Amino acid sequence: LLRGENRLVVGDFNAHHDLWHSSLANDRRGNSLAEQIDDSTFCTMNDDAPTRIVGSCSSSPDLTIASAGLINSISWRPMLTLASDHLPIIISINKPTDFAPADHRTYTNFNKADWNGFAEVTESSFAALPTPTDVHAGERQFRKVVTAAARFIPSGRIAEVRPNFPAEAAVDPGDPRLRELNLEIRQLVNQHKRTKWEEHLKACN
Repeated sequence: LLRGENRLVVGDFNAHHDLWHSSLANDRRGNSLAEQIDDSTFCTMNDDAPTRIVGSCSSSPDLTIASAGLINSISWRPMLTLASDHLPIIISINKPTDFAPADHRTYTNFNKADWNGFAEVTESSFAALPTPTDVHAGERQFRKVVTAAARFIPSGRIAEVRPNFPAEAAVDPGDPRLRELNLEIRQLVNQHKRTKWEEHLKACN
């Protein structure tokens, strides 16, 4: 479960460890889970508030684990309500979206059309056509040639739009190193976010 850039893992893990401020002693399940969290880019969002209260015993078996891309955007707090030993937990995520959904419509970009290629293909195609027998046959031939040459005019639909991202930068250069470089960048960003979160926790009173 501890994979992905924008993932939230929540549940009653029935595990106890100092990593999520459980007041009970570390147990085998807790040690195993803590090791898995340490080996990932995920962090626990629990603070020192318990998530389960039974009589005079309080503990934290209910965990909220967030990926590095979300840890700086989450607020977490349990609530002392409802007739249950497990406390309801309010999790708020305030994260700006990287991508905005585009309208379900197509576009035609005449400004970026290859008019030289368009003219060359259409002129040669028109020259090779036989003389039409009537105006209707001529219109069909004309439309067929223009439609075939439409590949020189960018058109289609953008499934998702990235604000403030130039179109030139969105073109895949086909460099075989691109995948490795993107992975390295993501790992560096995740590590930076985790470091910032750890610094934030150390600064808390």
